[in-house]
Amino acid sequence: MGKKVLHYTPSVVLYTVAALLSAYTIWACTYCADIIAQAKAAGQLAAKGNGFDIVSFYMGNCGQYVVSALLLVAAGILLQRKPFVQHSPDVVVQDPVREAADAELEEWFDEAESSDEN
Repeated sequence: MGKKVLHYTPSVVLYTVAALLSAYTIWACTYCADIIAQAKAAGQLAAKGNGFDIVSFYMGNCGQYVVSALLLVAAGILLQRKPFVQHSPDVVVQDPVREAADAELEEWFDEAESSDEN
């Protein structure tokens, strides 16, 4: 059970940070909406013609946190799905394609040696 808990610990940490970023994003978006509403009420900002500026304000204050939270969730999912496999250098992985190519190369060298001797 200890290994299973350790396996999920990084994912839980990533999910927790993503949840905190999501909460901060909601707070920041609410704050941005209040600022824009106050600017409109005071007559300092007209919605028509300033769409890019409004979207840019939201993206600058909220966008990177949304993207970061999504990336952290994706990383957590990948960590849960992919088991940690550690390969030691003394373990040889058998590759049938490479073995066939090596056998052909050995045959070619043997033929080249025998033709050189003649």
